[in-house]
Amino acid sequence: MDLLSLWRILQVVLGIGLVIFVHEAGHFLAARMCKVRVHVFSLGFGPRLFGWRRGDTDYQIAAVPLGGYVRMAGEESHYSGQPAKDYELGSKTVGQRFFIYSAGVLMNVAFGLVVFPILFAVGIPSVEPIVGRVEVGSPAWKAGLERGSRILSVNGESVYDLDQVPVEVAYGGGGPVQLEVLPPGSETPVMHAIPPTRDAEHDIYSIGRMAPAWRAGLPLTVIEGSAAERAGVRSGDNLLGVLGGLVGLTPDEQMLAAVESEEPFTLRVEREGEALEFELVPEAGSPTEYALVGFTSPWQHLIDLRDTPATQATGLAPDDRLLEVEGQPILRPGDLRRALAQTEGLVQWRVMRGDRPLELESPALLPEEGVRLSRDLAVTYDQESTRIVIMPGSAAEAAGMASLDEIVAVDGVEVAVYQDLVKASRRAAKHGAPLRFSLRREGTPGVLEIEATPAPLSRMETGLSMAYATYTYQVSGTFEAIRLGVRSSFKMIHDVWRHLRGMMRQEVGKQNVGSIIKISVVAHQTAEVGWVKFFWFLCLLSMNLAFLNVLPIPILDGGHLFFLIIEKLKGSPVSERIFSYSQLVGLVLIVSIFVFVIYNDLSTHVF
Repeated sequence: MDLLSLWRILQVVLGIGLVIFVHEAGHFLAARMCKVRVHVFSLGFGPRLFGWRRGDTDYQIAAVPLGGYVRMAGEESHYSGQPAKDYELGSKTVGQRFFIYSAGVLMNVAFGLVVFPILFAVGIPSVEPIVGRVEVGSPAWKAGLERGSRILSVNGESVYDLDQVPVEVAYGGGGPVQLEVLPPGSETPVMHAIPPTRDAEHDIYSIGRMAPAWRAGLPLTVIEGSAAERAGVRSGDNLLGVLGGLVGLTPDEQMLAAVESEEPFTLRVEREGEALEFELVPEAGSPTEYALVGFTSPWQHLIDLRDTPATQATGLAPDDRLLEVEGQPILRPGDLRRALAQTEGLVQWRVMRGDRPLELESPALLPEEGVRLSRDLAVTYDQESTRIVIMPGSAAEAAGMASLDEIVAVDGVEVAVYQDLVKASRRAAKHGAPLRFSLRREGTPGVLEIEATPAPLSRMETGLSMAYATYTYQVSGTFEAIRLGVRSSFKMIHDVWRHLRGMMRQEVGKQNVGSIIKISVVAHQTAEVGWVKFFWFLCLLSMNLAFLNVLPIPILDGGHLFFLIIEKLKGSPVSERIFSYSQLVGLVLIVSIFVFVIYNDLSTHVF
């Protein structure tokens, strides 16, 4: 582990510790203001690691970094009915105790109210809310959301960062999402009402994943020592396209298609106003960390079509499998687009509809029209069959397996869908054991038996990449920074409520809550972006802590505040028995929630 990684970890620890310190400092300062003696000020729980004593207070760092506490004189004996000394908590009025228990929350809110305006004044690193690519087959794709559209608002909430879009959609309650966008080249906003669908992976409402747009000018990044660097390409060269690339594709699509093919190609770039060309020969990259058999499912499953005259003319229907176009097999991403851009005369389709093969014919297309048609067809991997496509240089290729082989059994166990193959392959890869595949091959009678041993796979690489469009969202003027800072602070608190409400209504899946593990992962990611983004996350964490602590759960601050309200109404504290039982119930509830979120995070980030 290098020094930068160690610094990032230390930065995360200090940042999370700062939020906890702010909360506990609120309780401490309020207690001192009300002349209540504080015995312990602790960051962390459990055994004391180190600290110092000053006056009546032991300031310590404890072993379990999952929070902190302030132990005040008379805190445990207040509900016993015994007379309290003047420096003990029980001697103070209900109002003073309410102030002491709420001070942690107030300090967390104050942290956001102070830091947020500073961040908006300095400028927050953000992703331009411009659509680069939309998940094919998604509601946003179906609605015709164009590449290059700038998203202005979601359900009435203005956005300045593309990452805000899925959050607003998830909290929208499942109704049509009101998406205000500015189409490319237009000055008139357009409103889309898009019905969301359930994202099975994250268990939230979604209108589809959106990739950010590329940085203006398409500047390239070249990895040191790569094939691209040896060919003469430099970081900062602006991409113009690929020589001989498909007509109708944008320059970035041409380059990505060329890289996917793993074949040599000629790259066109602009450097200091001069157009240059470089011959790139992809080279084997680093082998994968895990052993792989080396196959995928075929890219043939047509899950949806946009309703256009061109798609209507094809005669295709959702759930078709696209086998061939103009005699060219459709196996991998890009095959369909390439085939449609190179058609001559009527377009011949060979598809599988259910168990029935079909031959279809549609009108002739110009190259640009073919590319446009490919964008209106939502095609993805066929996960419902056990047919495979072989990856070049893989263990499967070396063993003699071929594309479009249909696997019927793995190690004698029958398989019905592609995920069965994935699970069997992963089990074998863990132990380095060979797999015995029973398969059917078109034109070969009977069942073939082939044995393949998973091995690391090296893909062909060029060392080229592009950066997403990012910018610094900065406001001018102190008043505007304060206004946005205050608004963002309370919106974050509102978002926590929307998250909990969504979970209670089963609109937001339970796996979308996280423990200290997830907090640390996200904190580390934001720390890598820079200090401003890191403190933005700390503000988010502080507001989450503020909201959760006022929930009326015994042990939490909100539980104490709830009992103080009861005391004020009835004129005396609740009995010691009721208080003790409530603390036990609260402890069981908190521990149960803690175990659940830890399990969630271990499943996601560790296992």
